[in-house]
Amino acid sequence: MAYNYNPDTLQILPIGGVGEFGMNATLYRYNDTAILVDAGVMFPDTDQPGVNLIVPDYTVLNEVGVSGLIAGAVITHGHEDHIGGVPFLCRDLDRDMDIYGTRLTCGFIRKRLEEHRFNHKVELHEVAAGDTLSFGEIKVHLLRVTHSIVDCVALVIETPAGTAFHTGDFKVDQTPIDGKNFDFAGFAEWGRRGINLLLSDSTNIAKEGYTLSERTVGDSLRAIIKASRQKVIVACFSSHIHRIQQIVTIAKELNRRVVLLGRSLENSMSVARQLGYLKVPAGVMANKEEIRDIPEHRLIIITTGSQGEPMSALSRIVRGETKQVEIYPGDTIIISAKTIPGNEKSVMRIINSLYRMEAEVHYEEISEVHVSGHASREELKLVFSLLMPHNFVPIHGDRMQLVHHAALAKEMGLERRRVAVVDSGDILELAGDRVRKIDSIEVNRRFIEGDRFEELEDIALRDRRRLSEDGLIVVTLLVDETSAELVGDVEVITRGFLLLSDDEEEMAQIRDRVRRRFSELKRKDRLNWEAVRPKIRSALRSYFRKRMNSFPVVLPIILTVPGEKRK
Repeated sequence: MAYNYNPDTLQILPIGGVGEFGMNATLYRYNDTAILVDAGVMFPDTDQPGVNLIVPDYTVLNEVGVSGLIAGAVITHGHEDHIGGVPFLCRDLDRDMDIYGTRLTCGFIRKRLEEHRFNHKVELHEVAAGDTLSFGEIKVHLLRVTHSIVDCVALVIETPAGTAFHTGDFKVDQTPIDGKNFDFAGFAEWGRRGINLLLSDSTNIAKEGYTLSERTVGDSLRAIIKASRQKVIVACFSSHIHRIQQIVTIAKELNRRVVLLGRSLENSMSVARQLGYLKVPAGVMANKEEIRDIPEHRLIIITTGSQGEPMSALSRIVRGETKQVEIYPGDTIIISAKTIPGNEKSVMRIINSLYRMEAEVHYEEISEVHVSGHASREELKLVFSLLMPHNFVPIHGDRMQLVHHAALAKEMGLERRRVAVVDSGDILELAGDRVRKIDSIEVNRRFIEGDRFEELEDIALRDRRRLSEDGLIVVTLLVDETSAELVGDVEVITRGFLLLSDDEEEMAQIRDRVRRRFSELKRKDRLNWEAVRPKIRSALRSYFRKRMNSFPVVLPIILTVPGEKRK
């Protein structure tokens, strides 16, 4: 795979997270030194059955010869779409790796690494806003930003070829829960020094005005919980420590107990408490075994499942599969998260089920129970004004959002030739205060399933899609291995297919077609069952296509029986 590098230039290669949501990872290279910013995962769509995670195929960095130049990975914050790919990065590059992140970010990464089984050494280096990291001729300065998770930083990447500013995910929250404010002074100072290239979060480019502070959610949650006379269930993202901190504080004020349900939530809160990011007053927390002993009007359950995930704690509660928790008329359910595009049907299915149970339901569209962690248009303009970049590349968004963010940069005064909308795999070069695309490489995706984090092959994923959409037909033939004659009748089993097994007329036609095709083939391919099997499959596919315009997965099974045993 071709990959060119022009000496004394800063090259930027987005490996993921550009033109898509998730898999955020960007390579910065100056001469023989490179760093990676973030290493995230993407979560699957509904047309990817059985897939747990999607990660970039980092082996491409070996193929283009740059993996040995990577001095380390600097992580902007602890969300899965920025840290979840760290174990796969180390595994794909087949080398030890130095990872740099803030204290909470390192805590979350450490938890992810414990879940994986691999032999490579990962050295976690805890850093903080205000620090400067040196990697050869690349210097990385960390500036504090606010977001929907604590301990987030933007990165100033300083090289002899120029300075790039990588915002990571951010919003401008002027009243953050932890009191750690957005670093306006740092942004303005780097704007004064000169930013050659800005790469900025595009998530909320279509949202006018400013994103509300997290504190506004606390006020709304307090009012809803105070008004409830029964138990309250709150579904939110497991990493949203500020949200959970506010719920815990409200519980203390209202003399309620808090129970966590969901493994990812329990893990995240364990890390946050150990590191001092979550302050829990004595007597507030309870474990799930105590739920039955807590009066309904004193109970708050915080759970996973805000996106309607079928196996999440909230979904299992709604289906009645959780022994400790039942939903009664009058219970209050709060879905305190934005619905991620693609999850709308799953979330509405949960909401409608809750309404049928006569619960009181609060969600973003009808109550102020969630605010975004990403900057809206006016905040994006503010950051642009502070930094005054000479060139701009929008990141962290789908293609539509990147194009709209590029248009905003032009509104802010940048010439069209200084704004670049790129895709993952495009190689940018910063030289002489100009950014240009010089090349591109293909970065494949890897589909990961199960707790063993094994890769799912494309062909297996295609088969799963076909099974989920078109169903399965299993045809079993019992054959005398001596005479090659059929023994008994052909057995046909259907699963997930419009043809029902009790449609005797149709079944008889299918069996007859299989018998006739088998008789034709055995004269040519006697006893060569490996040759016969695909031809029977082809004959049935043709039958279903012509007769029903359907394309089920057809699985012929040929079992042989010794001739003597039949007597």
